[in-house]
Amino acid sequence: MQALRHALRSGRLHQAYLLTGTRGVGKTTLARLMARGLNCEQGPTDVPCGHCPACIGIEEGRFPDLLEVDAATNTRVEEMRELLENTQYLPVAGRFKVYLIDEVHMLSRSAFNAMLKTLEEPPPHVKFILATTDPQKVPVTVLSRCLQFSLRPLPPAQIADRLRHVLEQEQLSFEASALPLLAAAAQGSLRDALSLLDQALAFGGGEVRQEPVRAMLGTLERSALLDLVRALAESDGETLIACADTLAEHSLSFDHALQELAVLFHDLALLQAIPKAPALQDSARELGAWRERWPASTLQLLYQITVQARRDLPFAPDERAGFRMALLRLLAFQPGPPVPLPAPSPVVPFAHPTVPDLAPAPAAAPQRARLPPAIDDWAGLVERLQLMGMTHELARHVEWLGMTQHQIRLRLARKFAHLLPYQENLRTGLESVLDCDLRLSIELGDEEGTSVAQQEAQTQAQAHQRALQTLAQDPFTQAVRDVLGGTLVESSVKPLPQGEKS
Repeated sequence: MQALRHALRSGRLHQAYLLTGTRGVGKTTLARLMARGLNCEQGPTDVPCGHCPACIGIEEGRFPDLLEVDAATNTRVEEMRELLENTQYLPVAGRFKVYLIDEVHMLSRSAFNAMLKTLEEPPPHVKFILATTDPQKVPVTVLSRCLQFSLRPLPPAQIADRLRHVLEQEQLSFEASALPLLAAAAQGSLRDALSLLDQALAFGGGEVRQEPVRAMLGTLERSALLDLVRALAESDGETLIACADTLAEHSLSFDHALQELAVLFHDLALLQAIPKAPALQDSARELGAWRERWPASTLQLLYQITVQARRDLPFAPDERAGFRMALLRLLAFQPGPPVPLPAPSPVVPFAHPTVPDLAPAPAAAPQRARLPPAIDDWAGLVERLQLMGMTHELARHVEWLGMTQHQIRLRLARKFAHLLPYQENLRTGLESVLDCDLRLSIELGDEEGTSVAQQEAQTQAQAHQRALQTLAQDPFTQAVRDVLGGTLVESSVKPLPQGEKS
């Protein structure tokens, strides 16, 4: 905003300004402040006096030279043309006639074109202030004629300070520990934070307390978060799932729990790399003893699993199952429990044993049966696998090349390379059916027409050709063609399934 201050101080003003940013970060408020700075009796200035008729009129919403338009409800070109026709007239009470168009990206293309003509040759007494949450939808021809300012989401500490100021001004009772919860839930939007504050006051009977706010937001208590991470650090799967069930019983937000876990893993990774790193949560400091439990690479993996789990949560059978699977993935992709070091013992001289060790050798683990001597029916084997989805498609499109001991060699056409990630699923299915240990080698190459899918296509094509020949020889079909001039649409002919008669 320094550039905007300098422009107002020096009087070097642009004809149009574009304010972008997420909802509730102050775009419209800043636009009104700019309108006050442009029309203040002491201006143009970056510090409006707030006492002159222009400042008071803009603050009270009755200044005639400030025209506010909500583009979400005024999208038609006729409304925009009617509005812009008044740009030729001088201001009534101020220095500039200011057009504030909110959610400008909602305008139609024709309305943008009508506004563009005025932006190209604006009268010197007219200023445009455009605000939008989606600047990508604004035509580049409009963007190129505006000075753009991006308003970033407000940090939680600043939002919490503002909420404290509002509560103190209203002389309402509150707990300071509840304000960071509201600020974090607002996700950078001050307007959302104020709405949540009103909801918290209603929920708490005119007071803002930590526990009612936590219950309202469905946020995770720090003790519950610490229990989760302790169980994970100790590889205690039973306690981990019990913690998940406790969250479900209290109707807490699983999405928020995953978010808090991701923040914690981030802080632990930062604490591991930079022990004196600032702005870390207290929970990360309390878990400082666990930062050596996971290597840096594992912390990165745990963080990535947690972030990805938040994205996958809407696709889970239900949120509880999605959260459980996320915890199980965190448990699976980490090192095993730490091995305790043996207690120090005195050094004793080495002595050769006088009695040979006659303890029986441990019995070898049972091995799976060997592969059959040959696999000459790949199509039949694929049918026995009973695979589903993309793994089934991979099995249908590979071509059999042969088998050497425990290795099966297959070929896949390059156009089906997107099926390669399902190779491990196919190998597991083959091991289960053949009852053996297998290695699977799939090479990319040219098709030779021996895959199951190609054989099915050839069989279907032959059946279709036979059906066409049968229809061509059918007396009724010949009569329709000869008498009525009919034409047989070959693509509409479908052969009967095997075993059925017409």
